[in-house]
Amino acid sequence: MAQETHDTLTLLRAHVARLERPPIASPVSGVLPTGTPAIDAHLGGGLRRGSVHELVGTGADRAIGVRPTRFVASILARTTGPIVWVRGAGTDLCLAGLRQLGLSPGRLILVETTPEQVATLAEDILRERGIFAMVADITAPMTLTATRRLQLAAEKSGATGFLIHQAKADGRRGKPPPLPASACQTRWRVGAAPCVLPFNPSCRTPLPGPARWQVDLLRQRGGPAASWTLEISDDDATLPLRLASPLADRSMASPTPRHLHLVRSGSAGA
Repeated sequence: MAQETHDTLTLLRAHVARLERPPIASPVSGVLPTGTPAIDAHLGGGLRRGSVHELVGTGADRAIGVRPTRFVASILARTTGPIVWVRGAGTDLCLAGLRQLGLSPGRLILVETTPEQVATLAEDILRERGIFAMVADITAPMTLTATRRLQLAAEKSGATGFLIHQAKADGRRGKPPPLPASACQTRWRVGAAPCVLPFNPSCRTPLPGPARWQVDLLRQRGGPAASWTLEISDDDATLPLRLASPLADRSMASPTPRHLHLVRSGSAGA
């Protein structure tokens, strides 16, 4: 098993060396903007680089992680540099969807391993120089000790880590168990929210309004939690995550590009 890990890291180093383009265009900043002004303002500019951030979904996203994955991909699409995406057996990744979000698949190094080896491999990758970000799809929560090791590795190398939970529901209770304590910089919950049926007197059968997301910042080190309700329209080919003014009077807003718009903000509940 140790030899397999060594061989994987050797291949990763060689791949990263081919992806790097000297010289570096500009010095990196200390945060990764999410693209939504309200969220970025709450975070002090964006997600802290050189840290680890974890995300969990709600409903079907608890198991498949579509919205959490889109949330992470839309943030990384605004950056440059190699991204290592670690996947355990049973997880999947849609490259066409990532391209639609603006994230070039050419920047990705996809690594597939057993679920038991994800934590160890993620830590080794975060220690590597030249990696911009590491994303890991995990099927079981990591322990406090494991997340602390990941956080320390990210702080030392400057790479940013993302853990996307894809836990299956407990058959006896119908929902996953609560997440354990974590040393990650932030913990997010991203999922679907009920949409609104816009009123239109000329339409006999009301059509569903724009899809809505619920984005909850459950915790962040050194800062308060918060909650935002976003909505996304379907008029654009791309899906960048942006916020706009809230809806008013329950009326149908004019057509806008397919972006996420802020509907409501508040406090997050665990």
